Amino acid sequence: MRSDQIRIAGIIAENVVSTLERLDGDVLAVLARDAAITGLMRELVAVMPTRFDGVLAAACNRYLATLPDQGWAGPRVETVSMVDGSVTMRTG
Repeated sequence: MRSDQIRIAGIIAENVVSTLERLDGDVLAVLARDAAITGLMRELVAVMPTRFDGVLAAACNRYLATLPDQGWAGPRVETVSMVDGSVTMRTG
């Protein structure tokens, strides 16, 4: 079960970072991108398993809130699909 949670967290984290890249128009450096995915996964796995998409969105946003300190301010996660891990973002 834990490996499924890690896999799902990875999918969600990848979707968050990919969406941020599309919205910002900037492609993160490989190391920064990998660090963002790792940080998102850590937050997501900490709240799994859950039946509530809001818990997953809040976990993503906890990590994203640390990024402005690293020069990456941007949109926040509004919803996370419990079906496929897709995300909806909102600006600021």
